[in-house]
Amino acid sequence: MLKKLSIKEQLQNLVNSPEKHNYLLAVSGGADSMVLAFLFSNLGLNFQIAHINYKLRGKDSDSDQKVVQDFCQANDIRFHLYEVSEEDQQPENSIQLWARELRYQFFKKVQEAEKLEYLVTAHHLNDQLETFIINLSKAAGINGLSGIPANENKILRPLLGYSKEEIYSFAKENNIEYREDASNKKKRLLKKQNQK
Repeated sequence: MLKKLSIKEQLQNLVNSPEKHNYLLAVSGGADSMVLAFLFSNLGLNFQIAHINYKLRGKDSDSDQKVVQDFCQANDIRFHLYEVSEEDQQPENSIQLWARELRYQFFKKVQEAEKLEYLVTAHHLNDQLETFIINLSKAAGINGLSGIPANENKILRPLLGYSKEEIYSFAKENNIEYREDASNKKKRLLKKQNQK
């Protein structure tokens, strides 16, 4: 299970004296990032939260934002929001690549303005395995098969050792509110059907 101590140990493996540093957490409102925010809050670490509302899913996008904003308000955490507007032109080809570039630009801007040393994301074991398989299918070579690094260019991923199922279980046990992206539900359902 995702105990506070084990997450603290994960952080200590990534940075010396985690309590002496400050962090920006990338929080989407999903189970993994809300669990991450909950754990950082319980550990009493110095952190702020950044959220991007891509406006791609209408009211669902606004509901994601509300869950994150409410958590920050309830726990007295500084909240940074970027709302995608018409000026942020979406490309016709890769929306994922566009969204990734947009969010990392935003995170960097917040980090510089707030003098926050580390960016923390909620990538987990399932993301790690997915990356490995994608790289394997691309014949990426030995270096490409290493998956997602836990600490790279001051980006920390302390949940990499935990599966999505463990994260959901922890969220349920601790009554952590989160939002489920409907597209993720469809992906999991298709995966289950393909495994039968």
